[in-house]
Amino acid sequence: MRRRRGFVIALLALVIVAVGAGIALNRLRTAEAASPAPTPSDQPWAATSASAAPMIIPSEDESEEASAAPVVKTTTTTTKPTQKAPTGPAISYFRVATKPSCPSGTDQAKFPGQDVTLEWKVTGAENTTISVDGPGIYDTYGVKDSVTLSFPCSGDPGSYQSHKYLLTAIGPDGTKTRTLTVQAKVNEITTT
Repeated sequence: MRRRRGFVIALLALVIVAVGAGIALNRLRTAEAASPAPTPSDQPWAATSASAAPMIIPSEDESEEASAAPVVKTTTTTTKPTQKAPTGPAISYFRVATKPSCPSGTDQAKFPGQDVTLEWKVTGAENTTISVDGPGIYDTYGVKDSVTLSFPCSGDPGSYQSHKYLLTAIGPDGTKTRTLTVQAKVNEITTT
């Protein structure tokens, strides 16, 4: 009977030691998880305040033995660099809506070429202008608009005729430009 009582007491003591060790390991793991807080030198974008220093706050229900493994709580304030919103006009798109073609056929049955249609959309602008093959404004348009322009062709049959179109978006905060080069194959006009 004494042996049984001694065995029960020894078993109970081992259970108490195991529970105590589990609690200590849990607190140690919690402290380690909280302790590697990033420092400003590790992250240049992070700004810290005086309150970011680690504070040791013992739990109210901890005994003196358990308070040897303190809980570390940190406060870090991060600020991201501010990015200025783009100012001035922005061109969403400037593209060919209808492809051009050069005249074809014969001198007796000539087929006219196809004009080019351009379309665009801009934001942050009051109006737009189009220039064709160099400086000088062809006309003024809206911010979401299109235009059909003649596409003159010249050159040797089989070569390509190209024209450059410059879109300028004009706004209160400046201008933005985009160039579009359009090509069409020069067709042979046979004589009969």
